[in-house]
Amino acid sequence: MAITAVGLSALSAPVAQAALPGSPGLLAGSKIINGGEVTTATENPDGSRLVLHLNSGGGSDQGGGTAWSPDGKSVAYVNGAPAVDTYLPNGTSEQFITEGGVDPTFTPDGSTIVEGMVGSDYTTYQLASTTATAHPLGPNPQPPAPWFATPTGGSDRYPSVSSTTGAVLFEHDANGASDIWTDHGNHTAGLLIVNGHQPDVSPAGSQVAFYRAVNGCDQLFVQASDGSGTATQVTRGNTNHTHPKWTPDGLGLDYNANPGTNYLDIVGHHLVLASSTDTVIPGGLFSVTQQPTGKTPVGIASTFHSAGPQRVLDTRYGMGQVSKGAVPAGGTVALAVDGTNSLPAGGITAVVLNVTVTSPASSGHLSVYPEGTAVPSTSNLNWTANQTISNLVTVPVGADGEVDLTNQSGGSTQVIADVQGYYTGDASGSTFTGVSPARILDTRSAVGISTTTPIDNSTVTLAVRGKGGVAVGATAVALNLTAVGTVGAGYLEAYSDGSSVPTVSNINWTGSGATLAGLAIVPLGADGSVDIKVHGQAHVLADVFGYYGGSNTGQDFVGVAPNRLLDTRHAVGVSTSTPLAAGHTIALQVTGGNTGVPSGVKAVILNVTVTDTTGSGHLTAWADGSAQPSSSNLNWTGSSQTLPNQVIVPVGSNGKVDLYVNSTTDVIADVFGYYGG
Repeated sequence: MAITAVGLSALSAPVAQAALPGSPGLLAGSKIINGGEVTTATENPDGSRLVLHLNSGGGSDQGGGTAWSPDGKSVAYVNGAPAVDTYLPNGTSEQFITEGGVDPTFTPDGSTIVEGMVGSDYTTYQLASTTATAHPLGPNPQPPAPWFATPTGGSDRYPSVSSTTGAVLFEHDANGASDIWTDHGNHTAGLLIVNGHQPDVSPAGSQVAFYRAVNGCDQLFVQASDGSGTATQVTRGNTNHTHPKWTPDGLGLDYNANPGTNYLDIVGHHLVLASSTDTVIPGGLFSVTQQPTGKTPVGIASTFHSAGPQRVLDTRYGMGQVSKGAVPAGGTVALAVDGTNSLPAGGITAVVLNVTVTSPASSGHLSVYPEGTAVPSTSNLNWTANQTISNLVTVPVGADGEVDLTNQSGGSTQVIADVQGYYTGDASGSTFTGVSPARILDTRSAVGISTTTPIDNSTVTLAVRGKGGVAVGATAVALNLTAVGTVGAGYLEAYSDGSSVPTVSNINWTGSGATLAGLAIVPLGADGSVDIKVHGQAHVLADVFGYYGGSNTGQDFVGVAPNRLLDTRHAVGVSTSTPLAAGHTIALQVTGGNTGVPSGVKAVILNVTVTDTTGSGHLTAWADGSAQPSSSNLNWTGSSQTLPNQVIVPVGSNGKVDLYVNSTTDVIADVFGYYGG
């Protein structure tokens, strides 16, 4: 078959297929660590969010040959056994697939892994297939099924499946020659392209990339996947170019460059075919393949499901992560949501987390956002050095089922997350009904309780159903909890009455005299009550802002890309860069324009932050045009503080909400979603 060696610019631009929305997907590949060990890893294309996949002892997984599932939610790889395993994009939840497998690839529907299986001679391989789900370990694990009824008479590796015809192309080695063969889509083996290695079929199924030697160096080629026409050379130079992998948009190739044969010299590259732009892949990754991604599920009407509360992330102990350790300055924690911790494996549009930072080395803030999107300019938690602080976060889940938490500070910090619920884009959950803010618990004045003494290492059972406008059929409630007059360090947790204490936290404090607020979405017990357990001593307030279920007029939730609507420091949402003065109110437009929120919504979810406080005070949010309630959303006890809280606030008919402070402070508000509309 003829070979056409041409300049890079001669390759015409391919037609984009399955173009990626927003930011490109993650990269999965191999990385050299500890001076020579190889482990697999995932990272963003810019090198950020690098996650090393390590073994239980913290060492290399001795892995390579990574492959993404078609939905981008799973990475298959080959460990040093060899064996094929899978794990989630954040490196957790490893599952055994097959013993003796190499070069895994998924079928287009994601149900099956095709791989090379080592023969009894431990030198040759035959193609085989197995289901892409976890297989039981033991003395007799499920064996893979041979791909061909009769062996091909050679060694077969590097399978790649066409998304259009279902044909499997692979490298066939026999009698000292390496060619590309095909199974013709019907498990019948035959020659396709003479002299070719490591074939990879394009996302559209129309082309195949491979390498062959030219003048003593391996070069990349592209040819029609049916073997017709001539092969077009797309790399040149005195370097070996191997391991070509198409990008999901079909416009480029990731590949390895190596001047010789020493694996320590491998450098991962990315080549844009139309422009011949060639760049080094950051982070030291090689043998790279890029994650196929779908659209982040924002703008989808969704209903709420209670879950937990349950701890799903704790970097102090490695929970939810590959290994334990504080998140470094500028570092990102990737948290798997779909299919983990008893949550459904698909269909989740957003997740509700109570996020805590503890032991931060310097002041800063945390941004929580769907994986696969750029780090937003918004914040969810703000802290000073050595502070422990919590906040509720409602965040869309990335297309791969994960969310990212980025430490926007100059020092490291530990991060904890407790799941309180999630949303799905169907009617299987509960809708939200907002109510006028009502105080249903105040231990200082015997509201909701018979005494006026602080809660001291004990539990308050609070009746909620039928109180403060909550319907008798409600299944969960949105409560703004406030700890007042704390004594020493401590925390409180809210949970369904009648269930066991979950060992999570909603509000944390580190000393005496603190006043701290936090929104919580709490499932109701069978009797319509919730339990609030105080670890330490504090008075507790609870203001109800709405409920889930129990209403025919409730509203669906719609998540939006995090967006800053107000920042009095920088004249965002207001005309001047001055703090909001004591006793004054801002009428904030939360609908229309570039807010991402349409007109006619019933309520919005805002993350409201006060910063550079000038003394003790509180902030209250309510619908513009209605009376100011007596409740509060944020409380602070001194000057120079920075405190956040998530707020569910009704929206006035003019699309505005009011924010009042009784003490001069700067105010920031970021929108994360809305109800109704």
